[in-house]
Amino acid sequence: MPTPFFIVGSARSGTTLLRLILNAHPDVAVPPESRFIVELFTGDDDVDARAFLDRLGAHHRFHTWELPIEAVREEIGDATRLPYAEAMGAAFRAYARDHGKSRWGDKTPRHVEHIPLLAGLWPAARFIHLIRDGRDVARSYADVPFGPKTVGKAAKLWADRVRTGIRDGRRLEQGRYLEITYEDLVDDAEGETKDVCDFLQLDFDSGMLDYTERARDSVLPRASMYNPNVTQKPSRIRSWHESMARGQVEIFEAVAGDVLSELGYERAFPEPSSKARLIGKLGAAGLPFGRLKGSRKSSDLGAAREDR
Repeated sequence: MPTPFFIVGSARSGTTLLRLILNAHPDVAVPPESRFIVELFTGDDDVDARAFLDRLGAHHRFHTWELPIEAVREEIGDATRLPYAEAMGAAFRAYARDHGKSRWGDKTPRHVEHIPLLAGLWPAARFIHLIRDGRDVARSYADVPFGPKTVGKAAKLWADRVRTGIRDGRRLEQGRYLEITYEDLVDDAEGETKDVCDFLQLDFDSGMLDYTERARDSVLPRASMYNPNVTQKPSRIRSWHESMARGQVEIFEAVAGDVLSELGYERAFPEPSSKARLIGKLGAAGLPFGRLKGSRKSSDLGAAREDR
């Protein structure tokens, strides 16, 4: 089978969009988030096939694939013991085969924290790190019932994951790691998609840009619920300038402003106030200070403090 690839990044950064674009390719299958690649790995590279299949079949994330465990068993064949990467690869190969595809990839944002492990398991695997302006990521968390609920914690999570992905990705051999931004993907979908195809050694297919129709069925109900526009082509980038209170912007930049600057994102508060820094620090530590809000109604730091 061709070389696998991994789409990683901070959550709420557009990885689902990229998954749909790639799933619209006639040769590529990217299942719903796995997570079990890391969660089932015990550190032993040699695994018992039967035990592996039992654990995989019981994992709730595997259930979302709607793939019979027997399909994975068939892919493994008569082997009783095999390398972990080969056993896990059998699951992805079975998924790809079930969808009439020949190339598999994984889209699990939090795998950005495990690039060295994945790169070791699949020595030829390639990694696409999708990065989005952290202020838009934080604003997106305000609309869903999961994830960080304070500006400081959202900023720290975003900054930590972006830093980790950049550090570990850039350490890989040349040609194994690609960084792209959500903003560029929305602004120039065709150009960015062609670059991704070149990186993955795929022939570009113009139908990939018709992902709203070709890949619509690969969106899980949960994803549709929390990303209601995921099957619609974004007409423009939803900006934190329009929907995030200035007080929250200042708190975010007090925690993660240096990472924004390193990535070339313009800052609204090059020198955040000591109050913003304090609220950001408390929120990042898990205390209920500076809660994320879904509107501009609380537009100053005082409001953010009162909502603890």
